[in-house]
Amino acid sequence: MKKMIKACLVVAATAAVALTVHGAGAQDKMKFGYINKMGDHPWFVREVKGAKDKAAELGVDLLVQDVQFDANLAVTTFDTYVGDGVKGIAVVVPDRSLGPVVADKAKAAKIGLIAVDDDIAFADGTPVAYVGMNALNIGKQVGSEIARIAKAEGWDKDLSKVRVGSIEDQKADTCMRRNKGAEEALVAAIPEIKSRIVSIPYDNTMVNSIDVVSTTLTANPDAEKWIFFSCNDDGVLGGVRATENAGMKPENVIGIGIDGSRSCEAFGAGKPRASAARCGWTAPSMAPPPSRRSTTRPPARRCRRTISRTQP
Repeated sequence: MKKMIKACLVVAATAAVALTVHGAGAQDKMKFGYINKMGDHPWFVREVKGAKDKAAELGVDLLVQDVQFDANLAVTTFDTYVGDGVKGIAVVVPDRSLGPVVADKAKAAKIGLIAVDDDIAFADGTPVAYVGMNALNIGKQVGSEIARIAKAEGWDKDLSKVRVGSIEDQKADTCMRRNKGAEEALVAAIPEIKSRIVSIPYDNTMVNSIDVVSTTLTANPDAEKWIFFSCNDDGVLGGVRATENAGMKPENVIGIGIDGSRSCEAFGAGKPRASAARCGWTAPSMAPPPSRRSTTRPPARRCRRTISRTQP
């Protein structure tokens, strides 16, 4: 994941330079702004580091602001950056509806703009340059892998006690497209499972995921096996931990997350956990480095699965 984030930010920073370097003198030192929506999250911590590293390499001054999902702060910061004379801004919008606002502001100020992680567009629908994952396709990878595991475990033979939790941030279009892809691929592989899917809204944090999934478990007392997918690791790990709290057996839960930002923390805990054990990797590149894996026991034949997809 770290390599993927660095690659994405290299593309973003390089593209930003390309947007603004024309007409700049050889001695000019350009200034850029970077706005992200959740700077204390491991994903964005690494993303910001990638941006700073690339800016230093390019000899660019980089201003960074974490807006913590505050739309007003995002707009204010954008205006401040423009006033400070930045040549371009990279932005992870806290609300996709801000897209046309910041896009048109950038156009009026004649500065470069790049959307990161969440794609946005101008008021006329023209897309803003974007660096991020193909949300629908990565979701489909998740759904296909869930179907493979569920079939291998024989869950598809009797779905009466199975529920699928789609843990979703319904205000984030990128999140919903990831979940849509996961659902489409899962249903394509196991058509009868569609009626077992439960939508579980959350606010994109692990703490909230634990809360809302715990409520969902209580509302579905007849469910003995649970499958979880979400737009990030936080959603899935929250769901898995809710089942732990409810006393569910590890072999009765399957969860596949996206982004890898939390899974390495789980493996680094040094002890077997519901969120750490894994029965083999679907691809060598998906495994955490040996130093981050649990070494207290070899993988069991049956264990709780939490996989992190990091490929675009």
